[in-house]
Amino acid sequence: MRARREMVEAKAPEMIKFTRPGQEVAGVLVNLEPVTVKGDSQTIEYTLQDESGERMTFLGTNDLNKKLRPDYIGHFIGIRYEKDDDSFTRPGQSAAKVFKVFVSKEKEPGF
Repeated sequence: MRARREMVEAKAPEMIKFTRPGQEVAGVLVNLEPVTVKGDSQTIEYTLQDESGERMTFLGTNDLNKKLRPDYIGHFIGIRYEKDDDSFTRPGQSAAKVFKVFVSKEKEPGF
């Protein structure tokens, strides 16, 4: 006779938006994939898993897309939203978000 299974709810990752300087997220980078947003604009969606096992996603910005790479999958990542930089924006454009990104040297066990 088969043992009774214990079931837990599968939840979608929490979507993080960087809205204020000083905001931080950290966890193991488990996935990155191209996505289409706002009709036809392309970016990358990143998925992190924090130390409690909860997953979160966030969309790439120009700065994040330059700093995060596919070979960081399995590494612990720390991200801090530093500031907005409007030194090279044109009228009607939003200021660029600037981030500090920290990456562990070694992959996390099990990744």
